[in-house]
Amino acid sequence: MVDAATVIIATPAVLAGPHPMAVYAAYLVNALRPKLKFASAIISYGWGSKTLEGIKGMLGNLKVEFLEPVVVRGYPKEEDFKSLERLAGEIAEKHRGLTFPR
Repeated sequence: MVDAATVIIATPAVLAGPHPMAVYAAYLVNALRPKLKFASAIISYGWGSKTLEGIKGMLGNLKVEFLEPVVVRGYPKEEDFKSLERLAGEIAEKHRGLTFPR
């Protein structure tokens, strides 16, 4: 995370919120405030979920551009895989031209 330009928090919904380990990861990222440029999320859920709002709320200390998340309801469909490819492509495009500290 020290040299990362982007962080992605990926989690299933558990009781309509993020999985406890994703909460822990988001808490650490927010507390450590690495010099990130971008953030996003990959969320899966079966029924009503406030997971995305929860993750975004936990990253309030970060001065980042939030990229469009991938939200999957139920079993992943072809469009969900395309959304993952879109997110990966967007991250690659955003990283072009960035300089990273050594």
